[in-house]
Amino acid sequence: MKDKEIYRELCEKEESIPLFSQAWWMDATCGESNWDVLLVRDRQGSICAALPYLLKRKWGLKFICQPQLTQTNGIWFRPTSYKNEYEKLSKENQMAQEVINQLEAMKLAFFVQCFHHKFTNWLPFYWKGYRQTTRYTYRIDDISDDDALFQRFSEAKKRHIRKAQRNGLTLGEMEAETFYDFCCTVHEKHGEKNLLPRELILRCISAAKREGKGKIITIQDQDGHVHSALFLCWDQQTAYYLVPATLPEYKTSGASSLLVWEAIQEAKKHVQAFDFEGSMEENIENSYRQYGTRQIPYFKISKGLLSHLF
Repeated sequence: MKDKEIYRELCEKEESIPLFSQAWWMDATCGESNWDVLLVRDRQGSICAALPYLLKRKWGLKFICQPQLTQTNGIWFRPTSYKNEYEKLSKENQMAQEVINQLEAMKLAFFVQCFHHKFTNWLPFYWKGYRQTTRYTYRIDDISDDDALFQRFSEAKKRHIRKAQRNGLTLGEMEAETFYDFCCTVHEKHGEKNLLPRELILRCISAAKREGKGKIITIQDQDGHVHSALFLCWDQQTAYYLVPATLPEYKTSGASSLLVWEAIQEAKKHVQAFDFEGSMEENIENSYRQYGTRQIPYFKISKGLLSHLF
């Protein structure tokens, strides 16, 4: 059996593999034939580490880069109990080195991947000439207690949510095609042209719904006009605020803040944590920080002269 098929079976059984490294998500974002996986096995032959990747070819070059609509991939380590930190780091260093050896054997022109925030030690990559840029996401680790959660919101966010509720804005749903058209309208009104391809977003939404791991939610007024919409998805531990969109004419309606609140209400039916999917943009970072989030660093690891282009 090929490593990719072994990994598919592993994903079906191993709940600790994050959403964006799941085989079904890689199928949706990359195309089934465009991605593969590197596996590390222990002495008993069991998978102890894995790195799924998107392999691309361009300009006569072969390289690995981050799939669109995918926050992180990187190395997944099977959860294991260790005697102490020395044993843990030694084993993780060894597994990372085995992954690096496989990467080097591929003779890539360059490599760029964002690693999940649980991967905290990139030294084995540093020792082999890779570079690292720290990025940030914003998370709420426990969304189970509404009162405690709401109290951690900034006064501005609380005020916006109450205003939206007072003005009769309510939760709704939307079909995938309509959602994409709504997002296009929002981008056009903001003068932006970089919305991801229709086929990509529709594939991801379809796959997430099929797996029972995603939903489109909206905030609409009493006349049925949609102010804000969101593609929310989740794995076994965390929900991701993945594709939000708010019409600029409703910027002051409180809809975007209410959308976050309702997304958390939906997420708590499935998971314990909520991830705003990060942003390095100053105004977005400021908004996410106001929801009582915790700033979490993660690594963008790269190697190769053209890696900065991705």
